[in-house]
Amino acid sequence: MTLITPEKVALETEGLLASVQDAIRELRQELEDLKKRVRAGDGIDATRDGRTVASANQLLTTCLKVETSLAECRNKTSGIAQGGYALDLDRARVEIGCQLDRLRCTAPSGTVPE
Repeated sequence: MTLITPEKVALETEGLLASVQDAIRELRQELEDLKKRVRAGDGIDATRDGRTVASANQLLTTCLKVETSLAECRNKTSGIAQGGYALDLDRARVEIGCQLDRLRCTAPSGTVPE
């Protein structure tokens, strides 16, 4: 059985995101070239240029999904709940310990358990 951890999923997602970002950079260059041809009045190839625009839409959608997945993985790794909240249990433990110490100082001996 293989153990899948949030860290492993996050690393895989980061790799996928980098790959998608590279594809977007290449596609951006193609779109810039298309824009230059249109501005220059050159004819456009509806089939090829239509595919370029469709690829741009598809890649942007994929990129958004991957970024969302990566954010969820990072939140899981750092202990942030779905609503965007996280509990710092170590800090809570220290604060409770300090409050109990203050109670022990002010209360008669033996009334506040250790």
